[in-house]
Amino acid sequence: MTSNRRRKAEIRTYQAATGVPYMEARRQTTLPTLAEVMEQHPLLNDFGIGVYDPWRKTAQQRREEIAAGRVELASHEDRVMQIVAWLRDNITPIRTPTFSSYGLKHVLERSPGGWYATNGEFIAAALIAGYPYKHDAPNPLFGMSARDITRLEQAAR
Repeated sequence: MTSNRRRKAEIRTYQAATGVPYMEARRQTTLPTLAEVMEQHPLLNDFGIGVYDPWRKTAQQRREEIAAGRVELASHEDRVMQIVAWLRDNITPIRTPTFSSYGLKHVLERSPGGWYATNGEFIAAALIAGYPYKHDAPNPLFGMSARDITRLEQAAR
């Protein structure tokens, strides 16, 4: 679901002008940059959302780990945009977030022509591509077509 009212208005305007369904209009409008997505999600880093095993770390350790992960993620913008293109070509968005980012990144890795991606790169790409999501640290759920995911998993076998 799009929470930014201005973005919703832009999508609705595009939808009215082109006559395409809302979800398609949402995908066809200008994509946010990695920097914009990282600004909207301050805990997003190379690991995912937050840090691994946060209850065993001090607040300072968590902040340092997140800062280092954000620098790492920001340095991989080209890889994130490759994932955005792959997502838009292969997986249709649906309204209900049901698939974990961690499982989905493995679908990418196992698919024909797939490559390694960190959880944070996959999350950032899915957010840029505009898939509906539900926060569940460190692995948010995304609204992606089960039919498309099954097709990709079967092609990998």
